[in-house]
Amino acid sequence: MYRVLCDGKTLHDVRDEEYQLLSPKISLELNKTGNFDFGVLDTHPNVGAIAKLKSRIEVYEDNELLFKGRPLNNEDDFQNTGQISCEGELAFLLDSIQRPKSYGRQNTFPPISTNIEIFRLIIAEHNSQVEADKQFTVGQIDIDSEELENFDANYEKTWDFIQTNFLDKYEGYLRVRQVGTVRYLDYVKQYGKVSDQVIRFGENLLDLKKYSKAEDIKTAIIPVGANNVRINTANGHNGTDYIYSQDAVDLYGWIVDKVDFSDANSPDELLAAAKEYLNSCINLAITIELTAVDLHMVDVDINAIRLGDLVPCVSEKHGLLSTLGDTSTYYLVSKYEIDLENPANNTITLGRTLSCLSEKMVENAAMKNDIQIVKINTDHAVQTAQSASQTAQEAMEIAESGGVSAITNTQIDAICQ
Repeated sequence: MYRVLCDGKTLHDVRDEEYQLLSPKISLELNKTGNFDFGVLDTHPNVGAIAKLKSRIEVYEDNELLFKGRPLNNEDDFQNTGQISCEGELAFLLDSIQRPKSYGRQNTFPPISTNIEIFRLIIAEHNSQVEADKQFTVGQIDIDSEELENFDANYEKTWDFIQTNFLDKYEGYLRVRQVGTVRYLDYVKQYGKVSDQVIRFGENLLDLKKYSKAEDIKTAIIPVGANNVRINTANGHNGTDYIYSQDAVDLYGWIVDKVDFSDANSPDELLAAAKEYLNSCINLAITIELTAVDLHMVDVDINAIRLGDLVPCVSEKHGLLSTLGDTSTYYLVSKYEIDLENPANNTITLGRTLSCLSEKMVENAAMKNDIQIVKINTDHAVQTAQSASQTAQEAMEIAESGGVSAITNTQIDAICQ
């Protein structure tokens, strides 16, 4: 059951006709502020309690907090019905700026040089500029730590600064987490839980789309290291100033780019870094996006799917064959839309990006999964047949010895399978 509160006062409760919102809908998305939109009549008992930017709107499903944020925009139509749009708590990061400052190993003493240390300072700067109810306590951080030489801020909005210098560079998700009165801001690689609910074709899978992205492909690069180091003299190299992938060139032609590697101080270091980089940018980014229904809405005994969860998906028709227990084959819930008025309309969007040299390789990978499953089933059938044959042989030996009564029901069942 859904409830909506404004500074502790009831806005929506399905048990009370006086406290009803019109078309209340939540839209949640990874690394986005999230939105909650609704209409409210001017006769609503608590309509006057909604203060733009100042009020705190909370949406609960039973006792679970689904959304918390503030009213941002409102408009009134001809019938004096107010249409109100709220933004989530991550939007508080739009209320502060990052003053000009240089971070990194070259600029601070004592040196504050890792991306994680700098992230903590960015949040501390935000907290110094806003009220207590818009501050964050840095919580769990498990992104890859990286040493930075130079890192500058220059009056950017804190949210924009984090988006450009962290979310666009380091794999991970921002997650707001309330524990008691403390609002934590986590930066984690895995946002939600591993779901035990399965998305299946013909059951709760609504739609599927596949996108292939080629604009970031490079088939050859000219690497440049620290102090203009080049790879020409690197051990085992052919003396040129570039490297390339013949397979990628055959597929896409020559696409050349110059890439800087400021941490590479020798030709050998530079060549190793360049090879690793090239391997990452010769592949198509193929994204498979699914839209599905959360079966928890029709059966409360099924665990609910939430934003950031990893969910197994199975559709042989589309080549989707998640292996239960292998989360590398699961799909990430990247968006969740909740209709408080008609929960049956709730939809979840799941996605998974595969990196392959061509779309054909993705199809072949799916076919390989099919073959592996068929092989498992075949192996199981062979084992069953062998077991049945062995049991039948034992039964014949018993019968020949005159001990027919010793044949058990289990042995009979095995012979008949």
